[in-house]
Amino acid sequence: MFDYMARSVSRRKQKLIATAQVFRSLIVEASVDDVGKFYEPQPHRTFAWYIVMLSNGLEGIVRPRRPNLSARRTETPRDSARQIVAAIRLLFSHDQLAGNSELVAEVLREITPTRLAYERLSYYLVTELQATLRSALKAEGTTRRSAEGTFGRRRPPRKRSELPDPTLPAWAPVNRMSPKKVQIPCRIDPQLKALIEEESGKLGISQSRWLEEAIAEKLQRQGHAVELPKPDKPRNKKPERARRVQRAKYPVPYKSPDAHDNRADYSTSTRMGPTLAAEIDRARGKQDRSTWLNQAITSFLNEKGELPEPSGTREVQSEPFAVRFDRDFFPLVEAAAKKSGQNRSEWYRRVARWYLDK
Repeated sequence: MFDYMARSVSRRKQKLIATAQVFRSLIVEASVDDVGKFYEPQPHRTFAWYIVMLSNGLEGIVRPRRPNLSARRTETPRDSARQIVAAIRLLFSHDQLAGNSELVAEVLREITPTRLAYERLSYYLVTELQATLRSALKAEGTTRRSAEGTFGRRRPPRKRSELPDPTLPAWAPVNRMSPKKVQIPCRIDPQLKALIEEESGKLGISQSRWLEEAIAEKLQRQGHAVELPKPDKPRNKKPERARRVQRAKYPVPYKSPDAHDNRADYSTSTRMGPTLAAEIDRARGKQDRSTWLNQAITSFLNEKGELPEPSGTREVQSEPFAVRFDRDFFPLVEAAAKKSGQNRSEWYRRVARWYLDK
C-alpha cells in the first residue's frame, strides 16, 4: 500500500514538473515569434519589479476568485502554480526573458484543459507570485540596509531590564539572544569539499554562504518563495601610513615626550609671495604644503641642484607656510641654506621655484 502511494506521489510530481517545462518551452518559443510581448532588460527591472507587473496584470486579466475547494483538491493547482513560478524565475534569471501578463495568460490557457482549471491555476499562481514578491522585497530591503551600515555590524545592546534574568550578566546562557541562523551538521565527500572551497574562493564568499545559496537555488527550482539577502560587503580598508620606529631614548629625558626638544619632527615656518604660493597649490594636488616642500627639498639635495636667480618682481611675502622636517633631516637643510649664503626662508622659496621649473 505504501509503495503504491509513493509511486502515485512520484507520478504526480513528475506531471507537475512536466507542466512547468511545457510552460517554459512555450514562453521560449514565443520569444522567437513575438518579441513585443516581452519586457526589455533594464537595470531597474529587477525580479521583484517583474513579479509586481506580472501579478497586477494577471489580476486585471483573469480577475481570479478563490475557488471553493477542499484542502485535498487544492494541492494539485497550488503545486502546479509553484512549479510555474519556478519556471518564471528560471526564464527571468537564466534565459533573460520577462513575458508580459497577456503572454503568460495565453500560455496558461494553452496548458490547461478547461476554463475552470485555468481559473483555478490563475488564482493560485497570483497567490504564489505575491508570496514570492514579499520574499524578494524583504531580501532587497535587507540589502539596502546592509549597504548603509558597516561590515559585521552588531546588534544594539539591550538594557538590563530587558534581559530575561536581570540578576545574571548579559553573557549568561539564559540572557543570550537567540541566533538568527541555525547550524546543520553535514558530512560530505572530500572532493566536494575541495570544489566548494574553490568555487566560494572565486566568488569571494564564505563556504557557508555558498552552501546557503546552493540550497536556496534548489528550493527556488522546486517552486518555493525563498530569497536570500545579499551578503554585506567589507569596508575598503585604507592603507595605513608607515610609522616611525620607536626611539630607544629621548634627547631630553627629564622632559615630557611631547616637549618640543623630544619631538621626532622639527617644526618651523616660512612665508612666500601670493604668486609662488598659488603655483605650489596647483602643483601639490592632494598633498599638503609641508609634504610638497619636503619633497622639493629632498629632490634638490639628492640631485645637487642649483638655486635659480631671484625673481624680478617684488611681492609681499604674505602667505605663511608651516613646515615639519624630520629632526635628523633638518641639520642637512640648515647646512645647505647656510652654504648658499641665503637665509632659510629665501632658500625655501628658490628651492620651490627650482622644483616647479624642473
